Amino acid sequence: MPSPRYFLRHFIPFTGYPYTGAPAACNLCGCGDSIVVAETDRRLKTLRSIACTQCGLIRTDPMPTPAELAEYYATAYRADYQLAFAGGPPPHHVKRSGREAAFRADLLAPKLVPGATVLDFGSGSGEFLAAARARGCTVVGVEPGRDYAAFARKTYGVEVLDDAADDSFPAQSFDVISTHHVLEHLRDPAEVVERLARWLKPDGRLYAAVPNMAATGKPPHERFHFAHVHGYVRETFDLLARRAGLVPDTAYWREDTTVVYRKTDAPPERLALPGLAERLARDLKPMPAGAYLASGAWIWPMVRRNAKAVRDTFR
Repeated sequence: MPSPRYFLRHFIPFTGYPYTGAPAACNLCGCGDSIVVAETDRRLKTLRSIACTQCGLIRTDPMPTPAELAEYYATAYRADYQLAFAGGPPPHHVKRSGREAAFRADLLAPKLVPGATVLDFGSGSGEFLAAARARGCTVVGVEPGRDYAAFARKTYGVEVLDDAADDSFPAQSFDVISTHHVLEHLRDPAEVVERLARWLKPDGRLYAAVPNMAATGKPPHERFHFAHVHGYVRETFDLLARRAGLVPDTAYWREDTTVVYRKTDAPPERLALPGLAERLARDLKPMPAGAYLASGAWIWPMVRRNAKAVRDTFR
């Protein structure tokens, strides 16, 4: 586990994060032009976020390097963002994850039939794997967080891999692939979705969910933080899937950036959403950090997050 000094550097407002990073083109469309969307995050720390002028995909700038991200997610992320200091998931996380896993399993019930093959990409502490296996499915997870992966193996007896390269599974291996709040963490989400699509059977379904950057009900800067190196709205999320040969399956419930996709043979569209970047820069422009701190508007979001953790611990 990183030193206390490392964690302090992730929490002190008005300072940058302990990484170097490097400039990167848009992972979705390859464009190098961008518009600045935000300069701070939900901790009032310095974090520059930009939107691609061609397709609107939001990304951190500079982007953390592959080595920086791998080290962060393997050793520090869970403690940094979920206060999981004891080597495994805290009780409130397990309960919250269990409820979400039950919802996801119910949504995918038409495909989660006995004998179905299921991959959970970013399986966390394993609750969805357990829910799918309880329905008679053959399951495997991929989770780089060492403590959470170990918890899933020990608690639920499921198979969890530390990573999955292109050749980890044959093409068309899975009836269902799930990736819940994972793609916002990846440097190369477009390539990963293409990989997942290759592993999906022709009649398979991909469940994918990410935070919706256009969601209302919270200050714009609350939607940015270091662990999320890409940000999506409904349009960019569908474009990401479309690049991989996937389209929304309208037979399934959808809520903006929580979607069930199916394969399509239709030719890909142009990877462009004109005007979206400008709209996002306008809609997501945060209040200056100093003014926000002085306003006291940060108090309620902090209380709400902590109260939610306490509630989920004992509920």
